[in-house]
Amino acid sequence: MYLYFLILFFAALPAWFLSRLEGWITLDCVRDVSFVSLECSVEERFAFYSRNTSYTTLGARSVAAYRQDRRGRSVSYQLVLATPSGEVSVLRSPTGDGRIGSVARDLNAAIASGSTRFSAEVSPDSSFWFASFLVFLFAGAGAWIALVGNRPNKP
Repeated sequence: MYLYFLILFFAALPAWFLSRLEGWITLDCVRDVSFVSLECSVEERFAFYSRNTSYTTLGARSVAAYRQDRRGRSVSYQLVLATPSGEVSVLRSPTGDGRIGSVARDLNAAIASGSTRFSAEVSPDSSFWFASFLVFLFAGAGAWIALVGNRPNKP
C-alpha cells in the first residue's frame, strides 16, 4: 500500500504542472455555406483531458501578449480567430511565433482563395515533454524508494 502512496506522492507535483500545459492542438476547417468564412473545429488535447470547440472564422492573426512580473517581462504568442461575435484566442505558445504565425498566414490564405478545407496541427512545446519526463522520473523515484529502501523488521 505504501508503494502506491510513494509513487503518487512523488509524481503529484510534476503531474499537476503537466496538467496545466497544452498538448497537441488541431485546427480543422471546412468552407461555410456563405462562402465568406470557414467553419473551424479546434481540438485542444491536454495531458489528462481534451476540449473541442467550433468557430465560424473570418480571419486569423498572431498576437504577442506581454506580461510583467517580479522576474521580468515575458512574452507568449497566441493565434486569434476573428469570428462574427468577436475575436477568440485559441492557441498559445510561450516559446516562439514561428508556427503560430504560419498557421495564421495559411488560414488567411485559405479563406481568401476560397479553399474548401484547411487543416493544421501544432505539436506541444518542449515544456510539455519535460513535464512528462518529470512525472515518470518522480514516480520511478517513489517506486524505487518503496521497493529498495530499508524496511523495518516486524518483531
